[in-house]
Amino acid sequence: MYDIKVLEEDSKSDIAFEVEAETIEELFEGAATATMNVMVDLNSVKEEKEWLIELNSSNLEMLLFDFLSELVFLKDTEEAIFKKFKITIEEKDSEYILKAKILGEYINRESHYLLTDVKAVTLFHFTVKQLENGNWYCYVLLDL
Repeated sequence: MYDIKVLEEDSKSDIAFEVEAETIEELFEGAATATMNVMVDLNSVKEEKEWLIELNSSNLEMLLFDFLSELVFLKDTEEAIFKKFKITIEEKDSEYILKAKILGEYINRESHYLLTDVKAVTLFHFTVKQLENGNWYCYVLLDL
């Protein structure tokens, strides 16, 4: 389970959020959910279609950045929104490998209540770290 906190006071043309989770996979799932929740009322999204994403990076921070950026890219190019995320991350040969199964649907302006459009994930104060209590934490700022 993950805990998401939207930080509206951090910016006027951007929106920031924090996620804390017990595992790195839950952290990525929470960050993906928060990113989508900025754009659409997730209660209006059905789990009709499946997308598969595989990414790798030498560090977890850039892996999360690339993953969230890929979600924004898919939203823009395929006009899709996502509701459920199942993520695995493994480390192999000094690389982190992410495999994600994503459920969602194509945007339907009649049935989806769109809130705002995320243009990009930014690197401004972008953070991924493991806390002293063993949980994982991230801070993300989205450009609207």
